[in-house]
Amino acid sequence: MLDIHITEFYNDSARILLSLYRAFPRQVSMYVEDISGIDTPDEYGMHSERHLGCFNTFMWLKEEGLLRFSDIERQIGFDHCVLTLEGFRWLANFDNEGGPRFVDALELAIKEADSMLIEQLMKSILQAQSNIKHPT
Repeated sequence: MLDIHITEFYNDSARILLSLYRAFPRQVSMYVEDISGIDTPDEYGMHSERHLGCFNTFMWLKEEGLLRFSDIERQIGFDHCVLTLEGFRWLANFDNEGGPRFVDALELAIKEADSMLIEQLMKSILQAQSNIKHPT
């Protein structure tokens, strides 16, 4: 079974973090549609599954300590969004073999729409983050 929602999570995470890195250290407003594409609410005004998945990616990245924001705008955006120190460190860091910074590799993977590379890079960042929170 294809885990499309996991691929979307990695792609959304990469786009969110890259956008914040480009703006760092400024606090910026970020909108879910800028990451996931235009939302198509249903007849009751409920957001699409795609929109909600991206919205919750923002929330998860915050809970994991990679970004922070001051306020949520009706499930459509986030005010005063900025990378945390940890988020900045991981994106600006070089990989273990002295290759490109994670942010440069992410930017290239996004530009080339290489979902497999984006997933691999995001797994590296999240694994490194996990090692800090839960050292063995």
